[in-house]
Amino acid sequence: MVVRSVRSLLATDLVDHVVLLVADERRDALVRACLGLSVSVSTHALSDMQPHAHQRADATTGDGPITISSADVVVVHEASRPFAPSALAAAVVAAVREGHEMAVPVLPLVDTVKQVDADGLVRGTPDRSGLRVLQTPLAVRGDLLRPSLAADPLALARHHAASGGTVHTVPGHSAAFSVHSAWDLELAELLAKRIER
Repeated sequence: MVVRSVRSLLATDLVDHVVLLVADERRDALVRACLGLSVSVSTHALSDMQPHAHQRADATTGDGPITISSADVVVVHEASRPFAPSALAAAVVAAVREGHEMAVPVLPLVDTVKQVDADGLVRGTPDRSGLRVLQTPLAVRGDLLRPSLAADPLALARHHAASGGTVHTVPGHSAAFSVHSAWDLELAELLAKRIER
């Protein structure tokens, strides 16, 4: 999943190099998995990273989920969304470059959601017309990034909005689903096999 996510970011032509922020015990495995890609692996915090001075003005450096741009745009992506199209990264970066503080892909909520009390009884049905499902990658102006939240992109978006910031939305994509459960993993494996045919 990490390799697919890295390749998706590199395919945008907005990213020249990806730095993966990983737990120390996963470092060696990810170095091997990403061999041949423009990737380095770090166990350091995002706050320790700086843009590479030698990169072109619109180039970026960051991690497989986090990319720091020398143009002061930060792209944050969850490797658990390995099929997110490269166009999503391009769309959120474009939105920030157009003047938005933060941009995130979203999809309309199609499932019926119920309010349930502590006893498990249904107490109401929220209006879903204004509800959206957030996805990644998201982009944020570099000076607004909170490094402590960078490892959790959706928490970053929630915190920014709760703090009075604005979060612009762009159309998401069904392929950018998050792999969390065994069912998600099975679906991802089926998709990967279909793509590789």
